[in-house]
Amino acid sequence: MATNRSFGQRPSRPYDGLILAVKKTSAKQLVLTILTHQEGILHVLARRSTQGKMGYGALAPLAEISFDVFEKDGVHTLTEYDCRANRRLRDLTWDGYVYSQIFVEMVLLLTASGEKDEELYRLVRLYGRAIEIKDVRIVTLIAGWQLLALTGFLPETDEARIFYRGRGYCDQPVYYIDYQDRGDMAELPLTPAVRQTWQTLIRYPWGTDEKINLRRGDLNFLEALLYNYVNQCSEGQMKTPDLLKTGLPPQP
Repeated sequence: MATNRSFGQRPSRPYDGLILAVKKTSAKQLVLTILTHQEGILHVLARRSTQGKMGYGALAPLAEISFDVFEKDGVHTLTEYDCRANRRLRDLTWDGYVYSQIFVEMVLLLTASGEKDEELYRLVRLYGRAIEIKDVRIVTLIAGWQLLALTGFLPETDEARIFYRGRGYCDQPVYYIDYQDRGDMAELPLTPAVRQTWQTLIRYPWGTDEKINLRRGDLNFLEALLYNYVNQCSEGQMKTPDLLKTGLPPQP
């Protein structure tokens, strides 16, 4: 798009998106991380006074938003918007809210900025709507494994071997997925039933009433394996899961 005459400022551009994160950078300014339908992840500046004056709806995580921005020197600033807040987030327990933020953290760790992805956009939108009517913990587990599939990191579940190397960050169990022996870790054999449950999560069809029966032990294991594999693939460290135990904001 051609630059206009206002010192490098580009004309206002419309977007549709899903708010992933809202961060306060000062008393008057917010930074919105938005997964847009048009360009993938976009970071947008918004004045806190913008809410209620230049648009409709609260700027909150997992809200669906249609908005305009103007761009100057690579910085996107929010102008007008129409936002549909996620109704369930206001009613979730603390743990439920944390699970929703766990999914957001996985998206941010595994997704590059500025890359449009129709399937990723669809998954995040489905996730936001599903937690309004279904168990947020189970929905997060399903969406997390499907996110790995969409981003090209999904392991061969029939052949993958799981290794355990004790406790790590915040005393969480540390698992590693590989296909060969690892001398520094003990292998953890998986039963056929656990592998089948794992595959069921990955193939789960959204928009149906199909139920997944998960034993608590399998749920805990596949959840921990998911977080560890996201760390393995992203070469990062998920911090949000620790909020389930501490109730405190993750340390930078």
